[in-house]
Amino acid sequence: TQTPAHPDPDTRTTGLEHPQTRTRTPAHSDAETRTPGLGHPHKSQRVPESPTGRAQHVRSMARGPPTIDTLNYFLSTRPNAPKDAQDSLLKLLSQFVDANEDPSKSQNFRSPGGDDMTQLIKVAKHPAVDKSEKMVLLLLKIFKILSRKQDNRIGFGEAGMRVVIKFLENPKTSKIAGEGANVILNACYEKGNVELVLKCGGVKPLVEFLQNSDQELQANAAGAIQSICFQHEGRQCVRDSGSIPHIIKLLNTENVKVQTRAVGALHNMSSDPETIRIIRREDGIPSLVTLLNSPNDSISGSAAGALQNVSREVASRKLIRELDALPALSALLATTDLQAQVCAAGALLNILGPDIGEGKNSAERKAFGKIISSCIVLGIMYSELFDISLRDELLA
Repeated sequence: TQTPAHPDPDTRTTGLEHPQTRTRTPAHSDAETRTPGLGHPHKSQRVPESPTGRAQHVRSMARGPPTIDTLNYFLSTRPNAPKDAQDSLLKLLSQFVDANEDPSKSQNFRSPGGDDMTQLIKVAKHPAVDKSEKMVLLLLKIFKILSRKQDNRIGFGEAGMRVVIKFLENPKTSKIAGEGANVILNACYEKGNVELVLKCGGVKPLVEFLQNSDQELQANAAGAIQSICFQHEGRQCVRDSGSIPHIIKLLNTENVKVQTRAVGALHNMSSDPETIRIIRREDGIPSLVTLLNSPNDSISGSAAGALQNVSREVASRKLIRELDALPALSALLATTDLQAQVCAAGALLNILGPDIGEGKNSAERKAFGKIISSCIVLGIMYSELFDISLRDELLA
């Protein structure tokens, strides 16, 4: 068996910056049916033409934290703001980021529809922006915030992607590089944006960031690569970039966030036959087997998913058995994480199935499949009963 790739980003209610992992949830994104542009300003306010009306408009926007409409109005009336009104612009950008960076408190994230990003993309191209590290960082944070919303991801467009990747090519600080990687991570929930990242050369800097000593940057870059690798074209490009040895190296770090995203990236990449061979030749399988015992469900589940995929190759399947991975995979059948259970079951079927009976429909194989299914059901039942028992104890 092989884990299918179907993203479901809309179920995430706490904002993105969480790369999509290969799941069985059907996609309901309409990214392929809409034409990318520079944003969809469904809720944009119309700026009054008269001086009095404009003054009232400014006063009404000044009552709370700045919105995208506030920023758009400021930038449309001051096209040279990065040079002539830098302090005012920095203040507005900072206020917007402070009010919206936390997804659980972000008014922008909760607002329906898309935002008009035309003015932000235009100002990001201003020559004076490159001279201000603070302005570059704030603009990338705003693009990250906006790309949490599907309408904005769909409307990002090539112009927006080129601006972000321009900042990634020669980042002045690791924070700038990390925020740019976060934008890529979010944007690539949409297939069209993966194609734009590849077209604009966005994979190369991300692979370079994997080798940086800054672990937060490593994690963000691995997350962006994981998101890119959700699509077939992305997996091919990332594989050919020579990234796999660097990702495997990150599996052995003690940083949980780096580990989680590195193993997630390998999980997504490992559906490709050539990638499976590279993972085996670069000694990635022993690290994946070790991660099956991680107390973190995301790590152990993604490790099981990667092993499920690589076990389709005979040589890899033999190595997995030699590394005694079967007890750890069997233990995951009783975990509380359904995705880890499914991946572990798939890996066990791949590893043991060929030696059980003759033919795919043999009685022995069917019986083995039923045993695996029963283990998953019992694990779910145990988890539910344990949760109920624990809740009763806490209430008592």
